[in-house]
Amino acid sequence: MIGANYASGYQVRRARVGRMESTYDVVWPKSPRGVQQTALAPRLDTLDGKRVAFLWDFLFRGDEVFPEVEAELRRRFPTVDIVGYDEFGNTHGADEKEMVAGLAEGLTHRHIDAVVSAMGC
Repeated sequence: MIGANYASGYQVRRARVGRMESTYDVVWPKSPRGVQQTALAPRLDTLDGKRVAFLWDFLFRGDEVFPEVEAELRRRFPTVDIVGYDEFGNTHGADEKEMVAGLAEGLTHRHIDAVVSAMGC
């Protein structure tokens, strides 16, 4: 039996049934999906000759990780064109809302074919 103070993200309602037994109605807090799933864009067959943008939230060692990712991409795809994370700025800063809102336009304007997005965890 669930205690009356047990909530942990759930709405718990206590109801008395008879004289000897308590029951609890538990309501799942999850709402219906606000955004429906859509099909993913098709994969690129290669990154050779493509422009790849790096996006970063300026947390957790991206300044160390991205040079390693870039070196490996250049090794595998010698003609890849890398657009560094500094070109777009912090994806999680004070202007995050505006930055993300303009991201599609910024990617299109720079003729970006693919994105590597990283965030701290």
